[in-house]
Amino acid sequence: MHEDVKWLFGLIVVFGLVWYVAGGFKNPTSQQPFIQPILSGSQTETYTEEVINTGSPTVAAVNSYPTYGTSGGTVGGTQAQGGTRGGTANSEIAAKLESAGIQAEQIKKELAVLAQKNLASPLSGKISISNLNRGSGSSAGEFITLRASGSNKDKILLTGLRLESVSSGRSAAIGKGVQLPFQNQVNVEQPIYLSPGETAYVLTARSPLGISFRLNKCAGFFGQFQSFTPSIPSRCPAPKSEPLPPPESQYNDQCIDYINSLPICQVIIQPPANISPECNRYVTKEINYTKCVELHKNDTNFYEPEWRVYLNYGDALWKSKREIIHLVDKGGKIIDVVTY
Repeated sequence: MHEDVKWLFGLIVVFGLVWYVAGGFKNPTSQQPFIQPILSGSQTETYTEEVINTGSPTVAAVNSYPTYGTSGGTVGGTQAQGGTRGGTANSEIAAKLESAGIQAEQIKKELAVLAQKNLASPLSGKISISNLNRGSGSSAGEFITLRASGSNKDKILLTGLRLESVSSGRSAAIGKGVQLPFQNQVNVEQPIYLSPGETAYVLTARSPLGISFRLNKCAGFFGQFQSFTPSIPSRCPAPKSEPLPPPESQYNDQCIDYINSLPICQVIIQPPANISPECNRYVTKEINYTKCVELHKNDTNFYEPEWRVYLNYGDALWKSKREIIHLVDKGGKIIDVVTY
């Protein structure tokens, strides 16, 4: 081994023995290497510069220095840079949090709009609930009026739509109907469509005719022997305006005067005994719903823009108060809402 290396190794061994004899790691100076412990928190300490000998009385210049570990503020009259940086950082954080809050609120609103759009039916605005009649606690007189917007370009399929009570959970689907009902024969039901501007009365009760149907100019005859709510308007052509079967010579003045006096939309059950047999046959066989349809079904104004749709329930469907009713499409999306 080289001589210098031997000396270096020997010195290390000597110093090691001295350190061990002095206490090693258990020596207090090993655990507290600083003259005074480091201050923490908001503690401060004043350090004094060396006394300067100027030939005059001793003057000590005293300065206060910020203690590391404090959170800023003024120490000994000096503004701590950490405080300035901390205040700026806090302001930036507050601004970012405020911005994040505004963005979160905006996102919340956008999500609500998207949810509403997701629940809204494509038919929303095209057909609406224009009126509701609660009746008197029974199905009689209880109905909801639906109206197709006049700005629609196409017909709206009414069959398959549902009316649902949010409060009670009760619901009913709108079924099929008959465009042109006939008496004393089987009527074939078909899907119901509403053209732009048309109306449908959706009635809870059972139909007096056993079907849902569209009104026409002859439908007033139905109201003579059956009760409808709302009542069916009487718009039948007047008997005096109808052409008389030939030859007209068989109807004398007395018969014509009687025909001219007849009301509209009424079947004649018992005419006066003093009219001629020909006149009697005419007023009892030719003035009725079936004959009216036969004569006018091809008129451009034959059909009325109104349907009577029956849900055929014996009891009321809707609550008398605190009710929310949704009109929903086949997919369950909301078309319109009525509350009371």
